Amino acid sequence: MRTHTVQISASVRIIETLLSLMLLVFISPILVLKAIHLKVTSGQAFETIYLHSGQGEPIALLQFTHSKLSYLLGLLNVIKGELGLVGSQYQYAVLPYNDYLVRPGLMSFKQMHARMGIAYDQYVINPKLNTSVVCYLLATLRCLLGYALSSTVVCSTQKQFQLFKVTISNITMSDAISSILNSAKTPKCDSYAFVNADCMNIAYKNIQYRQTLNLNKHVFADGSGLRLACKIHQIALKDNVNGTDMFPLLCQQAADQGVGIFMLGAKPDIANKAAAKMQQRFPQLRICGTHDGYFSAQQTDDVINKINASGAKILLVAMGAPTQERWIAEHSSKLSVGAAIGVGGLFDFYADAVSRAPVAVRQMGMEWTWRLMQEPKRMWRRYIVGNPLFVMRVFIELAQQKIFNSKPESTLELDELQNAAVNFQNANLTSSAEQNFSMLGKNTPQVNHKKYQWFFLKIKLNQIAKRLLDILGSGALLILLSPLFLFTALAIRLESKGAVLFSQTRAGQDNQPFTMWKFRSMFSDAEARLAKLQSENEMRGGVLFKMKLDPRITYVGKWIRKLSIDELPQLWNVLKGEMSLVGPRPALPTEVNQYQLSDRRRLMVKPGITCIWQVSGRSDIPFDKQVELDVDYIYQQSLVKDIQLLFKTIPAVLFARGAY
Repeated sequence: MRTHTVQISASVRIIETLLSLMLLVFISPILVLKAIHLKVTSGQAFETIYLHSGQGEPIALLQFTHSKLSYLLGLLNVIKGELGLVGSQYQYAVLPYNDYLVRPGLMSFKQMHARMGIAYDQYVINPKLNTSVVCYLLATLRCLLGYALSSTVVCSTQKQFQLFKVTISNITMSDAISSILNSAKTPKCDSYAFVNADCMNIAYKNIQYRQTLNLNKHVFADGSGLRLACKIHQIALKDNVNGTDMFPLLCQQAADQGVGIFMLGAKPDIANKAAAKMQQRFPQLRICGTHDGYFSAQQTDDVINKINASGAKILLVAMGAPTQERWIAEHSSKLSVGAAIGVGGLFDFYADAVSRAPVAVRQMGMEWTWRLMQEPKRMWRRYIVGNPLFVMRVFIELAQQKIFNSKPESTLELDELQNAAVNFQNANLTSSAEQNFSMLGKNTPQVNHKKYQWFFLKIKLNQIAKRLLDILGSGALLILLSPLFLFTALAIRLESKGAVLFSQTRAGQDNQPFTMWKFRSMFSDAEARLAKLQSENEMRGGVLFKMKLDPRITYVGKWIRKLSIDELPQLWNVLKGEMSLVGPRPALPTEVNQYQLSDRRRLMVKPGITCIWQVSGRSDIPFDKQVELDVDYIYQQSLVKDIQLLFKTIPAVLFARGAY
């Protein structure tokens, strides 16, 4: 095998080693449990595969015998310096070897492009990847986001799927272009459409638009929103078939086959500029004509006659959804083109009226952020409101499919359902619902089955959305804040001896104990000194112990408490599902023993890192008021409320009001 030397800077090695070590420490319990499970069930937990290293000796990559989570074991190879977190696509040793452009990595842009459905898009590996910390970290972040949005399955035999009652084709970019060119050679006009998250939000409420979309020969899935929806529905989407990427590829093949194109829509002169640029790029391309989208209904026939007289066989209509799809459907019988395609704002990009996001942004599936920055006043509602709304609707549809396809339960009166729902939401949701159904369903008159299904559906969707927010939020923060974790740990250890992390048993949901983690902010003998200080407790109510000048707190501890840095390790508890980002603070078992019966309402939901009283004064608020605010949160909790409280937590932490 040929050897190929790849230069790696010391700073990159330090960063990737620290990140890998931290991640392995956090996930080690999961990996151990996985190994034990595989050993018990199949008799073998691990296997080894060999990769080309480019340095002579092959790399031994340890994997679980079951592929799930196997890639995490590759962190051991990263620590040893054999692989990077990100780099060239690694090559199996049993196959012929080609020189790596940069060191092989656990993640690669080649694989990410395949998983994101943009394998047709050109990607270039930055030669400075292994020598620049900034390049390395940015590339790692881009790959992490891409892998998170994409499906682990990169091939599928499923030809189409339904979302919001719209039939969408699961097709590659190559096959999509072939279908359009084949239609162009027929006398009948076939229509095509692209749908992104915004289009699907329109289709969700607009029945006419849905019906129009379903008349198309193909509806193409465009954008990361559709890819995320497919991942949620466990659909392996083949390609991100978007108009902006398709246009030059379609023009190239149309030029080769002598197929003429007519460009209709956009503002005056935009189509002309876009046509001129494509003509310059592909000299053999036949742009048969252009016309802007600003014409009256009375002028429609003249425009159609111009299109037909041009001899074009492909018509691109850029009027925006749903206007362009409706226009094509109404006039396709009069058009002599073989294919008519709604392309939205395509012409603006190729006329340089609107700049397209850099490749790095597109690789992460975050092109919408670029559009938002360019036109915030026009686009904020589409993206800031529309994107979360789309994801919520995807989960609603998924939950409806699971509920309405299941066997109906006993029927209840609506007021009794609401009583059951309190237990459903605040305790063990599934088991409580079943108990309430069995107790109340025997002697009550029947009502519409769908009424209570929708009632419980909303509760369950809130639970799903909250858990999703917890997983994404805690996972991202653990990665982004890892440098702060290292700096804090070093500062704690330099000031005083003892463990950097402090663990304590706390009362979780339904008073179930769990181990909560914090950065140590006190001297090692703090618990032993507590009894002598009880008489100086400054917290009204006697349940909690708080002192503004607590002598047990270290100097570093004072600052990490003030800035709430000591609470950050609880992100691991959130990721594990023991806590939530938002919820009542977890109490000590000794504190719970002093609770009044009404105080125990705090235990009906998962404890959280922040909640209402944390952003309203923290330790300055007496205990009885804390309970009241926590109970208020329990009965009004929602995804929107959680996000609002998370944003309010930022100034509360920065100004440190009531923190000691």
